[in-house]
Amino acid sequence: MINIIRYTVGVLKTNCYLIEDLKTGKIAMVDPGGSSKDLNIKVEECKNKIEYILLTHGHFDHIKAVRKYKDITGAKLVAYRGEENLILNPDLNLSARYVSRRGLDKFKIDILLSDLDTIMLGETKITLIHTPGHTAGSCCYIVDGNIISGDTLFRGDIGRTDLATGSQNDILKSLKRLSNLEGDYRVFPGHGEETTLNFERCNNNYLKS
Repeated sequence: MINIIRYTVGVLKTNCYLIEDLKTGKIAMVDPGGSSKDLNIKVEECKNKIEYILLTHGHFDHIKAVRKYKDITGAKLVAYRGEENLILNPDLNLSARYVSRRGLDKFKIDILLSDLDTIMLGETKITLIHTPGHTAGSCCYIVDGNIISGDTLFRGDIGRTDLATGSQNDILKSLKRLSNLEGDYRVFPGHGEETTLNFERCNNNYLKS
């Protein structure tokens, strides 16, 4: 069993999530694209329980506070193998344009996962599924009947594909892959409100097509 808490952070109102394995209290943070008062308080309370920081992709609005929270928690940073160049390149991750010319404070990626690789958060299995399109290395995380979808899938919409390494053809293939998953899932996107996979199958034109 898990609990997922959402914090909206940064100028682009990115959803940063804390996933807690209820049996052990272990926590994974997803996409710290900024900070907020409430998130800072929670991290300070739980800093010894936060084991991982998971990235769905490398754009600045999903990674801006990585260094800050790695320093506080000592958590290991996890990303898709193949996205590391975008994550660490200030021109590709857009931080040189929107944050500062020098980009973000440097940080290390500790764990690179391939498609369908898993990590354990306490007694909870987290599976990475590669969903290119928004960026070439975009991914989702499947955990206990939930999909953390990053900027691949939103409620009623999808992520843009006109930025570096993006591809409309790839994102449509990724959406089909998500749609073909068996059963229903709660979906926690990188921006906006949560949804369900069944709702998107029925109402999102990109999945319907």
